[in-house]
Amino acid sequence: MTHIEQEILTLFDTAEKDYFTLTQIRDALKKETQQKLSITKKSTPTDVKKKLLPHLTDGVQIIKGYKSSLYAAKNISEEDLILNAIGKKPQSSAQLKNYFPIPNNRLVDILTQLVSSGKICVELTPKHTLKLSLNKTFQESQILNHVQENQNDDDRTLMKRAYQDVCNGRIYVRIHEVRDYLKWSRDRFDRTLESLAGDFVIQLHYGDPSILTENELKNSYMDDEGEICITLTWRTI
Repeated sequence: MTHIEQEILTLFDTAEKDYFTLTQIRDALKKETQQKLSITKKSTPTDVKKKLLPHLTDGVQIIKGYKSSLYAAKNISEEDLILNAIGKKPQSSAQLKNYFPIPNNRLVDILTQLVSSGKICVELTPKHTLKLSLNKTFQESQILNHVQENQNDDDRTLMKRAYQDVCNGRIYVRIHEVRDYLKWSRDRFDRTLESLAGDFVIQLHYGDPSILTENELKNSYMDDEGEICITLTWRTI
């Protein structure tokens, strides 16, 4: 994976999103990266695409959305892009064509399949628009399936799989997300985290605690010196 691709994935991680328009990417890249790519604030999305493509491997993809608008997105399926976005924030039907980086005709087909399969719920709002949200039964069944599949594995393996399920292509994953996913006792989670860090399998990272809610801060990790570790990276996936 290239440094530029890692920088883009870090932008996704920081914003907790799976995609940005190429205009947003252009403006958010570090100045030295912009200089390396020879792009400026006046560079068009098409220009940015041409400059980025040689630096993208398997972590980031360039895709077209509504009216051929160009996006950089994590290299995951269109279905997962939709499910992840709706899982974070339910969407109104009035926003769909502009919200997802998927052409309108294909977006309709995918949403229809997701509704038919029971993964997405549709609700009529007082403004006579359709509100799309993840089916809670689907969310719970996904978690239960993972738990049942992994129940015979040791805790280090379970934490690695939880990290992989949560990361969605991100380099840095918030510790509270992994803790929330596993739903272990605090002692069991911290013991496993410390074991992995002690063996240099994972690396723990500090950060600005003000970006977290009180509950997210509680579910992060405090080291022996009383410092809050916010994210972790896995050295060997």
